[in-house]
Amino acid sequence: MWRPTFAAFLVALLLAAACTSTTEATVDETWAAEAENVVALLADAYDIADPYQTARFFTAGGTLDLTIWGYGVLTTPDEVVEAVRTLWFMEPGFANVRADHTFVSPENALVWWSAYDKDFGGGNNWVQSYSFGPRGRTASKAFRNVESPDEYVATPEELAALESGEEINTREELAALELADRYAAAWELKDTTALTAVYDPAVVVRDDTTGEQWSGVEELLADLGNAPSLEPGPHPRTFVHQAGNHVEMVVLVQLGGDCPRLEARRLLLAGDSINRETRFTHVPSAQRCLTDLPDGWWSTFELPPDLQNNVTAILDIGGSQVQLVNAEPVHEEFTSWLFDRYIEAEIGIPEVAAVWYPPAPECDKLGGLAIESDDRYQGRHTVVICFTADRLEYPDSKSGWFPSAAAYGLHELGHIWMVDHLTDDIRAEFNDRAGLAEWRSADAKWAERGVEWAAFTIPWAITGVEDAVWPIYFEKATCEELADRYRLLTNHEPLTPCGEEGWS
Repeated sequence: MWRPTFAAFLVALLLAAACTSTTEATVDETWAAEAENVVALLADAYDIADPYQTARFFTAGGTLDLTIWGYGVLTTPDEVVEAVRTLWFMEPGFANVRADHTFVSPENALVWWSAYDKDFGGGNNWVQSYSFGPRGRTASKAFRNVESPDEYVATPEELAALESGEEINTREELAALELADRYAAAWELKDTTALTAVYDPAVVVRDDTTGEQWSGVEELLADLGNAPSLEPGPHPRTFVHQAGNHVEMVVLVQLGGDCPRLEARRLLLAGDSINRETRFTHVPSAQRCLTDLPDGWWSTFELPPDLQNNVTAILDIGGSQVQLVNAEPVHEEFTSWLFDRYIEAEIGIPEVAAVWYPPAPECDKLGGLAIESDDRYQGRHTVVICFTADRLEYPDSKSGWFPSAAAYGLHELGHIWMVDHLTDDIRAEFNDRAGLAEWRSADAKWAERGVEWAAFTIPWAITGVEDAVWPIYFEKATCEELADRYRLLTNHEPLTPCGEEGWS
């Protein structure tokens, strides 16, 4: 079955459905078109299940709240990419994903998303809210469709519950659904008594596009005669976000009058009543027949940098400029430490143009990668180190870094160093001393290649601290054997001395 995923991180802007005009347009029909254009590009990445493009909005910071699907609040691109890997397990083109309706205000947006499983014939609907900040900073929250909870069942436990007749919706969701029905009926009939019953007396209702605001039920109902007629919106029309006791929902409604149109209303609940309501304008409807529309976030929104080209820092390493991609401050410190080990060892600095950190496609299956000739950098060397920020610092080690992170970072740089410094004779001699048959062959297992043994010999030798490690992938050599191999590779003495515990 298709598993519901999310477009928040994918769509900071919205792809609106086409709307055929039935009246003469009185405004420029390109209003908010910038939002539609950006979303169209991003929606393509979503539909082909590209986790790096979907996480692009979080290169500038922000949050993605997936509490309704059990993933909590995601705050980094790494977390978003990992969630995509978990939620989105289909092959590209497996499902059709589209933004059916788009609603905006000058500062925020709502989008109604749907996906159709082409193999199983099922589908899923959800709503995503968005707010936008400087440099594309996006905060987003997912709302679950509560009217058809069985159109997708996310887990075997939920499937068993459905088959046994148990209720999928939570008690709070059922209460929200009942409130939505009363809300729509009260507005449709313009029933003062019924409207008073659904609203908190001190409710604040605001149309974010027009700037109109009503404070309190009395003020809201005083204008009831001028309110457009209302009918229930398209099905499904009720979506709920619940986090503990916090419940809010999005209700889609149809407005009548001279300009029939859809509208999205975001409702914050307090118990069984509404204490905050924000109204969002349907983009195609507005383009068709509204006038005097204000400008909004779409005019100044900066598309966040692509995760595959997100240079976050440039380090001066021995006079050479090294770009860091997707690096957080702790990555900068870690990278400087890695190069400092080579500088202190006096064996030469690995000549790399860039160091990449997650999220990166290479990290889907690898701990890291040395790229001898990177087309992105005109054939220069680059390395990828697949350690997220939370996997680097380790106060119990003398270096302050997790030994595995230190070893793998130095290992990938070691590959680059060896490309520029080793001769065929040294490679052959290293294999002889290590008892290996192949230096670098696709026919040899990774753990039986001399190039990998050598690339871990260098980190062991230049760490120079108590937490020097020798990876568990290989049979552990003695300290004397490691030191001898390092001298062969570099013509230098190792910084990690023999005789310490574990290396005698």
